[in-house]
Amino acid sequence: MKGFILRLQRAKNEDLIVTILTERAMKSYYRFYGARHSILQLGYLIDFEEENEGARFMPRLRRVSHLGFPWLYRRNRLMAWQQFVRLFEPHLRDTESLEPFYFELLLDAARRWERQNPKRIVCESYHLLLRHEGRIHPLDRCYICEKPLDEEVALMQALIPAHPGCIYGPSLLRRKLEKFFESGKCTWLEDSEVDLLSAIIMKGL
Repeated sequence: MKGFILRLQRAKNEDLIVTILTERAMKSYYRFYGARHSILQLGYLIDFEEENEGARFMPRLRRVSHLGFPWLYRRNRLMAWQQFVRLFEPHLRDTESLEPFYFELLLDAARRWERQNPKRIVCESYHLLLRHEGRIHPLDRCYICEKPLDEEVALMQALIPAHPGCIYGPSLLRRKLEKFFESGKCTWLEDSEVDLLSAIIMKGL
């Protein structure tokens, strides 16, 4: 079974509780201290086996192997990846079964992480997630005051539009945001605008 490590939590006697996103579920597993932990890092894609025999409160993680990507040895890219992946555990928490969409979203992003700007990948991946979940808000009215939006639009968490004055936040051009929401691509956005968009995304999915 393959999955992305979304969370690592210390347990008693240096054991670990590992939360993994697989193609169909997000589950937590127990990993004993006697087993090698260095292979378990936030954001890693691993191949593993699940052992339920004798497990008292959660399945055990066994026979783990790391499925690496070339950018893992580039510290800045690894840190950016870990920050992005960390968002998925609280977003998917308490969900017993999942569509393959979330696993495939991360897998596609990981494959592109080496050759593209990670912040642009974050923005484009998040657009896909919002569209999949039906959470894209139209850019016609402010979420706070419900009045029509002007040319300058600020974005709240989950990319919800508002007047800059209503949330005291920086703004982006509405026409550029409309192109982004229509196409799902960051082609029309400057690096500074992508920085702003990705910073909002990093507040939570």
